[in-house]
Amino acid sequence: MPKFGGLTTIGDNCFVMIGAHVAHDNQIGDNVVMANNVSLAGHITVGDNVWFGGLAAVHQFSRIGRNAFIGGGAIVVEDVIPFGSVVGNHAKLSGLNMVGLKRRGFSKAQIQGIRAAYKAIFLGEGLFKDRLDQAKKDFANNELAMEIIAFIRESERPICKPG
Repeated sequence: MPKFGGLTTIGDNCFVMIGAHVAHDNQIGDNVVMANNVSLAGHITVGDNVWFGGLAAVHQFSRIGRNAFIGGGAIVVEDVIPFGSVVGNHAKLSGLNMVGLKRRGFSKAQIQGIRAAYKAIFLGEGLFKDRLDQAKKDFANNELAMEIIAFIRESERPICKPG
C-alpha cells in the first residue's frame, strides 16, 4: 500500500549523482546528496540535509531522519535517527553526523545537547525503552533531543543502533 499515494517526490536543491536509483512512492527532503549508485527501495522517507555515500542502499519502508549521514557502501535495513551517522552491512549507528551538524550551523550548545541525548539513549545502562523514557524526561526542554526521541517512538520499524 503506497505511503505517499504512489508518488515519488524529491525536494529542492538535491544532488543525485550518476547511477543513483530512487524507487516508487518515496519522499525525499530538501538538500539531499546521493553519491554515485545509491539505491533507495520503495516507500522510503528521507529528511532534509541527508548525505548518502556511494553505493549505499536503503531497504523499503525505511525512514532516514534529517541531517543524517549514510556511509559509502552502507546497507540500511532499519530507521536512522535524525543527526545520526551509520556505516556497514548491515548498517550500524556509528555516532552523530558531527561534520554535517557543524556545516549546517548548529551551535556548540545544540551539538552538546544532541550528544548528551545520544549518549543517554544509546550508550546508557538498562533497557532501551527505559533509557528512552528517562531521556524524554531529562531532555524535555531540548527541542533537538526531543526530535530524536519522537522519531524513535513514531518508528514502525527497528531503529539502527550502535553495533
